[in-house]
Amino acid sequence: MTGTARTDARRPREVVPGNPLRALASPVLWRASIHLVSDGLVAAAGLAVLVALGVAVCLVPVGLVGVPLMVAAGWALFRLAAVERARFAVTCGLELDELPSPAWSWRLYAPLLSLVRNLCTWRLVGYFLLLMPVAVVTVVGVALVWAVPLTLVLLPAYYRLLPGGQAAFGTFVVGDLPRALLVAAVALLVGALLSPLVVKLLMALDIALASALLSRPRGMQLQQRVDDLTKSRARVVDAAEAERKRIERDLHDGAQQRLVAMSITLGRASSRLKKSGDVETNKLVEDVRRETLSTITELRNLARGLHPPVLTDRGLEAALSAVAALAPVPVRLDVQVEPRPASTIEAVAYFTVTEALTNVAKHAQATRAWVEIRREGDHLDVRVGDDGRGGADLAAGTGLSGLADRVSGVDGRFRISSPVGGPTVIEVELPCG
Repeated sequence: MTGTARTDARRPREVVPGNPLRALASPVLWRASIHLVSDGLVAAAGLAVLVALGVAVCLVPVGLVGVPLMVAAGWALFRLAAVERARFAVTCGLELDELPSPAWSWRLYAPLLSLVRNLCTWRLVGYFLLLMPVAVVTVVGVALVWAVPLTLVLLPAYYRLLPGGQAAFGTFVVGDLPRALLVAAVALLVGALLSPLVVKLLMALDIALASALLSRPRGMQLQQRVDDLTKSRARVVDAAEAERKRIERDLHDGAQQRLVAMSITLGRASSRLKKSGDVETNKLVEDVRRETLSTITELRNLARGLHPPVLTDRGLEAALSAVAALAPVPVRLDVQVEPRPASTIEAVAYFTVTEALTNVAKHAQATRAWVEIRREGDHLDVRVGDDGRGGADLAAGTGLSGLADRVSGVDGRFRISSPVGGPTVIEVELPCG
């Protein structure tokens, strides 16, 4: 499904005008007529593919013969559907969403199961089955609405060549030129009025069938949109995490290293000033050196807040051990996350714990806290608790709402239990499949 915006994917951009005179002058009418005539070719191709598919189904028990043949027939069915969608787009501007294809491969049975389980396979089978009788109606119909009037309009040129030199229309016999001209005039008028209308009705039948079965169902469109948005959000989260890592590296390798070099230079300058006896200048240099060391500390804390290098190098347990060691209350840490999850999930888990422990230090009045992290299959469970006074509220501005947003950004689940009097327990479930 592309990102191109459309007003309505089920309505053609070009329709046969309702006014017969305008319709006859419009190229849309003639493209529609060509489309209806070509229904027969597509129906014949669809019949061939369905026959091949039926033969393949009968041969599936044979295994090595039936399975590849059925996969090939299924692939041809989806390719023919793509050609049909392109035909509608060219002839009437009907943009139909591409159907999700099965996972094609030549491995035994796996692509076969994907083909059978795909709802769109059966929609296409139904479409090409119904197209065969519809094609008979459209091909015969468009042939009659143009051939009959044209034959009668040319009647004055050939009526004398008919048996007996005349043409009979019931009791009305055309045996002379005036009557032949009268028939031609009536045929021209009726054909001009009715032919565009009939073509328009037949085209509407074709479009209705294609819209119903050849395009992605409405529910599937919404599901695909949800999947696209989920993938897009995951890419945004991954990009943000990569950007944080880049900034952390730039701070560590750039500004921080230069400040360290400056501190060393200032220390050497201070030593020389002490020897020279310039006390006042030495005091100024020492003040600048202390500010530089303070700035280095702040910069390290800032870089660690963006993305701690130890998290990338050694994982959650090592990174959180350092956090727990610096916490103002005793923290019991239990981390079991083998195999390691993706770096984005690790970062979310890390910042969940650090923010939760920060809230414990600021608001909980707790005497102890605990952190438990477990990887269970395709998800990571994080629990952070404390024995404080409780009463934590997502809407109270304690940073919990931002924490919940960070978790939801990776399709995680955030729960908090914090009755007044405690304890407070934060539970987070993160996908890591």
